[in-house]
Amino acid sequence: MKLLLLLGGPTIMILIGLQGLGSVPVTFVLFYGWLLAVPLWDMLARRRYSLSEMRRELGLQGSGKNIVYGVLTGGVFWGTIFLAGALFHPYLFERSLLQERLASWNFTGDHLIWLVLVLLVVNPCLEELYWRGYIFQQLRKRQSPGRVILMTSCFYSLYHFLSVIPLFAWPYGVFMVLPVFAAGLIWGYMRAKGTSIVGGVVSHILADAGIMSVYLVFLA
Repeated sequence: MKLLLLLGGPTIMILIGLQGLGSVPVTFVLFYGWLLAVPLWDMLARRRYSLSEMRRELGLQGSGKNIVYGVLTGGVFWGTIFLAGALFHPYLFERSLLQERLASWNFTGDHLIWLVLVLLVVNPCLEELYWRGYIFQQLRKRQSPGRVILMTSCFYSLYHFLSVIPLFAWPYGVFMVLPVFAAGLIWGYMRAKGTSIVGGVVSHILADAGIMSVYLVFLA
C-alpha cells in the first residue's frame, strides 16, 4: 500500500492541481512539494540518514562519464524535439485552443517567465531525484534492475497523460506520452549503469529545454 502511494502520489497531485483546480502554479506547488518532501521526510526524519548517506542513496554524486552521457543524450533529445516541433507543430497543435488551455491554467502573462524557469530547472532536478533517485532505490531492494527501470518509467509517464493530452490536437497527445516513456527508460538505464542521477538530470534539462524552445519559438 505504501509503495503504491509512492508510485501514484505524483499523479494524484497533478490530478488535483490541474484537472481539479485548473491552475499550473497550484499544480507546481502540490507536485514538486510531493517530489521533494516525501524523500526528505522518509530519509532524514524517519530513517535518520546523514546528508552523505542520503546523497549516496539518491545517486547525487556525479561522475564525468555519467555527465558526458547526459550531455550527449540530452543534445539528441533537444535536437529531435526542436526539429520535430519545427516540422510538425501545425499538425500537432491547434494554436488557438492551446493558448486558451494554457490561459485557463494560468500559464500566461506575468507568471510565464517564472513557470518556464521552473520547468527548465526545478522540474528535471526533482523528477530525477524522485523517480531515478528515491523510487529507484525503493524498488531496487525487491526487484531486478530491468523491472525497476520499467516500473519507474511507467509511473513517471502516467501523469503525463493528464498534462500532455489536453495540449495536443487529438489524437496526437496520446502518442506524445510514448517519447516520455522512452526517455524514462534511457534515464533509468543511465542510473542503473552509472549509480548516479546527475547525468539523467543534465539530459532531462536539455530535453525540457527542447520542449520550451518549441513553445517559445513556434507557439507562444
